[in-house]
Amino acid sequence: MDLSINLLGVYGAGPGEAPVSVAEAVDRAADDGFTVYDFPLADLAFYEGDWRAEIERAQRRAAARGAEFRYTHVPFLFPWADPSPSNWARFERAMSQALDSAARLGVRCAALHPYTTNEPAGTYDAAPCRRAALEHLEPWLEQAARLGVRLAVENMQGDAACRPNRRYCARVEELVELVDAINAASGGNHGICWDTGHGHIAGHRQSEALRAIGPRLAMTHLHDNDAHRDLHLVPYTGTVDWDDVVAGLRSIGFQGDLNYEMNLKRVPQALRPPLIDYLRQVGRALLSAMQAP
Repeated sequence: MDLSINLLGVYGAGPGEAPVSVAEAVDRAADDGFTVYDFPLADLAFYEGDWRAEIERAQRRAAARGAEFRYTHVPFLFPWADPSPSNWARFERAMSQALDSAARLGVRCAALHPYTTNEPAGTYDAAPCRRAALEHLEPWLEQAARLGVRLAVENMQGDAACRPNRRYCARVEELVELVDAINAASGGNHGICWDTGHGHIAGHRQSEALRAIGPRLAMTHLHDNDAHRDLHLVPYTGTVDWDDVVAGLRSIGFQGDLNYEMNLKRVPQALRPPLIDYLRQVGRALLSAMQAP
């Protein structure tokens, strides 16, 4: 079990700062003692440049620094604001390129949002949402199977962030049912990505949610918030109960990595080193708690 970080969430450029490539972020992370990474594949703009060359440069830097990419996140910003054919085509093209990239990187898991819409809470029905998600995921499951990519479906934000609407897969039972249906239909071994921030907004007791997920848990997105906004804060700077998170992970015998999903880009680069040092210390403490007798 290792500590993993989302590279550009920690080392990426903030407002007005010069862009940071993934390869540059690898060097900064390795200098700070981080050697396991979540590769950023979610941004559609990534695929408008020479994304294959960017991946190759990052892989060379990681190899030179004794580091590796174990996780990633495929695109998730569905074009609901302007669902034109051209925007959906751009999204679907990026999804296909992201899965190809995940295979090139050889990651263990790729986090995936389950085609979620915000439905009116008063008339919410999970069944049509599940059918829509399965229909949307079908081509990506087929491509993932061809490429040998394991997907991890992520839990969504709860009612506190979506009122007066409700979002499919904020409830654990919906997430478990969807992943089980995916595996039954595809014959795959896809899993779940548990996002502690989303779980907190959804009002879950995280240990109970993790026990319900059990062996389906494939990867984590660890971050904190105030139970209302998806802030991606450093642990212990919000209101997530981290003892409860650790208890849940331990109770199911989770052996994967503790994978951060931070957003430090609000902090100027020059001011980040103490925060990154704190992030590393928190990660070590969480690892020690996970590995305690």
